[in-house]
Amino acid sequence: MDSKSWGRVFREIREMKNLSLAKVAGDYENSPNFITSKQQVSRFELSKSDITLTKIYELVENMGLSFEEYLYHVRNYELPSGRALFEELGRLQELGNFSEIENVYQKLQMRFIESQNRIDYWNALEYKSFLAQKNYKSYQISEEEIQEISDELFSILEWGEAEPFLFSEFIYFLPETLVFEFSKELIKRTKFYRKIPENKAQVILVIRDCTNYFIEKSQVEQAEVLLDSYEKLIESPIVDVYSRKKYLFVEGNYQFLIGNIEKGNQIFENLAIMYEKLGYDKAASYMKEKRHK
Repeated sequence: MDSKSWGRVFREIREMKNLSLAKVAGDYENSPNFITSKQQVSRFELSKSDITLTKIYELVENMGLSFEEYLYHVRNYELPSGRALFEELGRLQELGNFSEIENVYQKLQMRFIESQNRIDYWNALEYKSFLAQKNYKSYQISEEEIQEISDELFSILEWGEAEPFLFSEFIYFLPETLVFEFSKELIKRTKFYRKIPENKAQVILVIRDCTNYFIEKSQVEQAEVLLDSYEKLIESPIVDVYSRKKYLFVEGNYQFLIGNIEKGNQIFENLAIMYEKLGYDKAASYMKEKRHK
């Protein structure tokens, strides 16, 4: 994030709430909650000095705002990053808004030119990869870019937020052998990352996509290994219905792949019943259509 946005947004919120510097900072006579000096807050608002994250958190709360809300407003001043950027790509994909995806890609390119930050480069490539997948205009992923991504993923011992996103967008550009290797690495290298529930959900999503990839390629051995990993990832004393349905859909396709038509049909029949009970008639009809005659 642009550090200047933090102070600018803070000042706008404070002024909209009609709060003085002294009140927000707790810097007044007999204050029960002194945080920092009002001069320090003023310098922060004008981007003349920084404040520790702990103090920003306390100052924001003192304005009656959650830190999450504050970050949301900060991000409105610039392109999103990390998970927010990936989710925005997903939203634009669903809308089929190619022109806006291209627009964000070009902005990310410019951001990288200015920052020379590799994260900005990877984010730009994620957007470019979708345009290339859909054969939009003349966008293509070069061999050099594929090599750069492969080298980057292999070099990092513990994948964080950026790496699963990057890998997921390049599944269809990487050689099959690398997709399989990185799929297994995704399990090994995200143990720390997956301690956060939303991060684990992202890993599950990528493993699901990789399993589907090998089912589509009729690669039985790879599909079986990843399906097993997928099942273990969603193991829990209580598995939510959504995760279970998604897993069963993939398993049903796998059963068809290995020639177990009866079991595959039973899975899709059960899914159809589940969707009917939930009132999703179109989804139920689709599950019934998936059955093999």
